[in-house]
Amino acid sequence: MKQDIAHLLPELFSLLGQEVGVSDWKLIDQKSIDQFSELTGDAGPIHNDPELSRQIAPFGGTIVQGFMLLSCLTGLAKSLHFPQDKIAYRLNYGFDKVRIIKPVPVNSRIRARFHLKKLQTRGENGALMNLEVMMEVEGTKEPAIVADWLAFLKLSS
Repeated sequence: MKQDIAHLLPELFSLLGQEVGVSDWKLIDQKSIDQFSELTGDAGPIHNDPELSRQIAPFGGTIVQGFMLLSCLTGLAKSLHFPQDKIAYRLNYGFDKVRIIKPVPVNSRIRARFHLKKLQTRGENGALMNLEVMMEVEGTKEPAIVADWLAFLKLSS
């Protein structure tokens, strides 16, 4: 199986086990949190009411929704520069593991580090890529999120 991937995607296969990108920093402000709440229905005082959040929670203000942070991964992954010449398209295939480690306060800057963990053949013209992702918050040492993120790669004919 690995032979197929190594033969079909040699440049990508050569990156196995390596960090394949670090995104730029992204600011998450209250307006973004409120827009996400409106879109998804995930509203609540710890996300949308700065004054009440300071009173009822130990975060010093509002925090970013965990699912909002996960949804940012797609945009943060745009900074990855994988060999593309043999890939027709990529599809989000979900996660094998997601852990939200710590709350992210409003007005924080986040970024993600991506490691290519696995690459497997899927069907005749496909591959399943597993990226180990660590989301960082500027100025802190502990990650906000760690995840094993999957993407299906459709290979060009």
